Amino acid sequence: MTPLAAQGLDAVTGWFERFAAIATRGLPRMQIDAGPWFCHRALQADAGQLRLEGRSERYTAMVLIGAAAWQQSGGTRLELGASGDALATWRQPSPGDLGLMLWAQTERGDARAEATARLLLQRRAEVFDARADFPSMEMGFLLRGLAAGLAAGLPGMAEFAGETAEVLLDNQHRDSGLFSFARRVRRKDFLRTRRDTRLGSFASQVYPTMALSALATASGEARWLQAAERCADRIVSLQGPTGQWWWIYQQAKATPALRYPVYSVHQDAMGPMLLLAVALASRRPRRYDAAVRASLDWFDARGECRGSELIDTAGGMVWRAVQHDNPTTTGLLGLGKRELQRLGRAAWFGTSDRRELAPGFVCNECRPYHLGWILLAAAMWRQSLAGAHG
Repeated sequence: MTPLAAQGLDAVTGWFERFAAIATRGLPRMQIDAGPWFCHRALQADAGQLRLEGRSERYTAMVLIGAAAWQQSGGTRLELGASGDALATWRQPSPGDLGLMLWAQTERGDARAEATARLLLQRRAEVFDARADFPSMEMGFLLRGLAAGLAAGLPGMAEFAGETAEVLLDNQHRDSGLFSFARRVRRKDFLRTRRDTRLGSFASQVYPTMALSALATASGEARWLQAAERCADRIVSLQGPTGQWWWIYQQAKATPALRYPVYSVHQDAMGPMLLLAVALASRRPRRYDAAVRASLDWFDARGECRGSELIDTAGGMVWRAVQHDNPTTTGLLGLGKRELQRLGRAAWFGTSDRRELAPGFVCNECRPYHLGWILLAAAMWRQSLAGAHG
């Protein structure tokens, strides 16, 4: 892929600086009672107000990661109060969530990272239990944390990270390079088995690829980077005509199984994060510039919702998605009844989504991790411009 000229690089930088300013403005509004925890989601209310729902330890960890990376890149420091202290009190996190905690603590230089690493080592058996359908996304969280621990010199990380990466690669198709939702385990629900092993979401690609890239940098082992490159190259080949990243993929066919919703976090954060992670680890920082720019330029094109705004600059929000169905009629997945049926058919029969993209509906909610990942993506872009590696 041809690297961007200086003007193109400036355009991408402009996008990231704009989104980072939005994120730093919006994140304090998403803390429950001014902290330490962040909400699960913020819904657009009247007169520019937000209605906060739930509490999310996971999203709090993601915000801390993004905020720390942004500050290290020279960006604005976010005053997050006692969020870092609160994270250490997280009750019953999964192994994947412990990976996020370890990543956050190492990113922030928190001395409690060593205790988190010891706790992870105590729970190794859960990861390698043959009965556990550990999702690719969760394994990506775990492996990214282990790679961070390895880079920080914490004991016991190298072997655990290598074994986790081997298990994760069982979820990657040898031909397409795409990751499935989860690994195959015995269960009575055949439809779920087909869905989990034949389909994979965009998130199923992002977090494993980032984790393998980080592990390659921390360990020096090229095979982890090669696996990450296979996924990144395939995902770029599937990017939509106006820069969209599709939501669900047929793993073996490498085609979109369900294109809607188009999630804004994929466009301004997760897509660039995936590509920049591989570019930096491969020491070719300009490798995917054109795809990163297309991902961001989608916000100008946005043919699926041309008459609606996705960005609330003054309020510090980027609204969640463009959906096929009206958000008032859909559940947490943003899918109406027919779209849920389409997902089931895709899992069972291997169908691909080849529909023309009709105008959709904007989902007017924002989640804290979205703004945290914006900061991480912007920091990674600055790192790529500086020519840093790893």
